[in-house]
Amino acid sequence: MLSFLIMPVIIQVINPNVLIITVASTIMIAVLLSLMFYWMSKVNKTMDLESQTYLEIIDLIKQSDHTKKISNDILQDKNLMLNHMKEMQENLQKQVLRSERYRKRLRLILDGLQLGIVLIDKDYKITYLNKKMEKFFNIKDKDIGQSIDQLDLPLTLIAIVHESVSNGQLRSDIDFKNKLYDIQVSPFLKTESNETQVLIVVDDVTLERSTEQMKKDFFSFASHELKSPITSIKGFAELVLYDMVSKDDAKKALASIVDQSDMMTTLVDDMLMLSRLENYKESRQIEVNLKETLKDVLNTLTPIIEQKNIIISHNMHMIQMTCDPMDMFKLFKNIIENAIKYSKDHAKVTIKLHQVNQTIIFVVKDEGFGIPSVHQPRIFERFYRVDEYRNEDGTGLGLAIVKHIVMKYDGMINLESKVDQGTLVEVSIPIQKKNQV
Repeated sequence: MLSFLIMPVIIQVINPNVLIITVASTIMIAVLLSLMFYWMSKVNKTMDLESQTYLEIIDLIKQSDHTKKISNDILQDKNLMLNHMKEMQENLQKQVLRSERYRKRLRLILDGLQLGIVLIDKDYKITYLNKKMEKFFNIKDKDIGQSIDQLDLPLTLIAIVHESVSNGQLRSDIDFKNKLYDIQVSPFLKTESNETQVLIVVDDVTLERSTEQMKKDFFSFASHELKSPITSIKGFAELVLYDMVSKDDAKKALASIVDQSDMMTTLVDDMLMLSRLENYKESRQIEVNLKETLKDVLNTLTPIIEQKNIIISHNMHMIQMTCDPMDMFKLFKNIIENAIKYSKDHAKVTIKLHQVNQTIIFVVKDEGFGIPSVHQPRIFERFYRVDEYRNEDGTGLGLAIVKHIVMKYDGMINLESKVDQGTLVEVSIPIQKKNQV
């Protein structure tokens, strides 16, 4: 800069005419240099500001205490970045919550199924099970990761799983602790890792198979019970139709036809009664005097009582109950009739009807043939009869009707019997049903 001040003096000595041009050039150069220095300082300042901005943003992210004072520009940039990060975090949280809700919903659905669900890997280790499976085979969540070969599972189930892995999907029934289970085993491939997985589905079909068997037995027994009177009626009718019997024998044949028709009518009535009880429909609920109902039953049974000279000992209390009178009539009649039917002549039958608190107690005790213990669990099944007494008249539905009446009124029935010593049947029914207001 000193040269620029001395240069005009030298030029003036050498050539005074050039002084003006030299001064002008010097000023122009000075202005250009000043502009250049200003632009460079501006650029440096901007770069420093940007660097400071990013450094402070990073420092703010790392630090939990944002006490440092920063410029408005830096704060604006920082807020934009933090807002973007917050938005990303919220979206991630939404995805996690959505996934968790889906997992809980799926778990709730699987736990609510009446089927047991188990998933095992290629090493036969449990990777998932639902609540129903825990109930069926007492497997707990702590058993996840354990091999089914190491758990206390039915050997038949383990064998089915191993066979399914080798041969493909299998389905079979197994018995376990007095229950019948339908087992379905399906091996499949997990697409993302091509890892073999095995799905085991277990269904408790004990009641279903029992119901199916009861239906088969029902149609079998019903056909047998109806076939005998129909055959008898047809035979006697043909004898009368073709004049193959005398007039006196014809009257006997016609009387037999009437008896067989009455038996079929009784059988059909009992079947309809049983169907009505099972559906709980068409039930007429009125105030009933049970003592009077029991007296009506004894009057109805007078012919068979007198025929066998049965001694009836009764102790009946006055009890009022809201119920279907036909239900109570059938209940009393079927139990007493069985006691008389399967007793020897001149035997004694004891009948008691009384009330304990809010419960009706009805007891019938006979001195009859008794029921062998092997038959007692099935004595209340439809058409079930003890072989020794199959020749006795009856539809085979009496005690089945008794059981359904007791169930209808939320009661309980107890049977005690010894061969050649007699049978005791005790029925207890609450005066007011649980669902009755």
